[in-house]
Amino acid sequence: MRTTRWRTIAVGTILGVGAVTAMASGPAAAVTGVDPTPTATSSTSTAEDPSIATMDQTGNHAMGASIAAHAASAGSAAGARAQATTQAATGGPPPGRVQGMDVSAWQHDVDFRSAYAKGARFAYIKVSEGVSYTSPYYPRQYNASKNAGVIRGGYAYAQPSQASGTATAAYFFSHGGGWSNDGKTLPPLLDIEYGSAAQGTCYGLSQTAMVNWILEYSTAVYDKVHRWPAIYTTTDWWKRCTGNSAKFPGNPLFVALYPVNDFTTPGTVGASWGRWTFWQWASTGTFPGDQDVTVHSVASLRVFASRTD
Repeated sequence: MRTTRWRTIAVGTILGVGAVTAMASGPAAAVTGVDPTPTATSSTSTAEDPSIATMDQTGNHAMGASIAAHAASAGSAAGARAQATTQAATGGPPPGRVQGMDVSAWQHDVDFRSAYAKGARFAYIKVSEGVSYTSPYYPRQYNASKNAGVIRGGYAYAQPSQASGTATAAYFFSHGGGWSNDGKTLPPLLDIEYGSAAQGTCYGLSQTAMVNWILEYSTAVYDKVHRWPAIYTTTDWWKRCTGNSAKFPGNPLFVALYPVNDFTTPGTVGASWGRWTFWQWASTGTFPGDQDVTVHSVASLRVFASRTD
């Protein structure tokens, strides 16, 4: 369990404080968000995410939305979505790993039964973004994935320049995000990645302020459901924006790394972690949305899903 000192955060230097108020598990009625037109309409299709420009315009970003724009400068440390998509046809998925996916409103009605039949055993589903967007498809996707036997969880896309970590967590919980120790629900996940050109890579925050923002969000989630949230990020972003912080060893790592030739490992991870728990290895493939794997077996993933911290 993380020490009390780590969970006592000087929030005055961040962007304000919100109170975590809402349900601890299961989807609540979602606030209507932007209803996107997906790039494919069939529920059995592998609908892809739109361009980053479209996501910026709508305020609705999918997990990994910012990676392609940074791949050229950061190389494989940031992940190369286009390159990984090409490789997926010839080299993926990573061998011997339990497969999964992450989806958002851009995928609309996901056929989770079809995905399960093709090998998907877990999924992360977008709930909210900052304090301004909620996926109108989250309740449907959340329930459909459960009914298909997929172990699933919800994620919040971080907008640190928009609101505090506490307010972001409160928004996530009050719009359907949560966790229960039923062995079928993954811990809440924070998607923290590159800001837009207007925001800046680190959303205008110093490394210290960014670490405090993530600690604030993490503490709010822990105080609500007694699970440390998983953190989705890239090693490159983590080094740039947190100074390669080592303060999050209790938070499961969902790393986004798309290697050039090696599908056996996502490479170096941030200083907080000795290993990764989930790995987003391609932006398109067999399943709708992004393509993921986990270090867990199905049995140990259920144990992971059911534990408290």
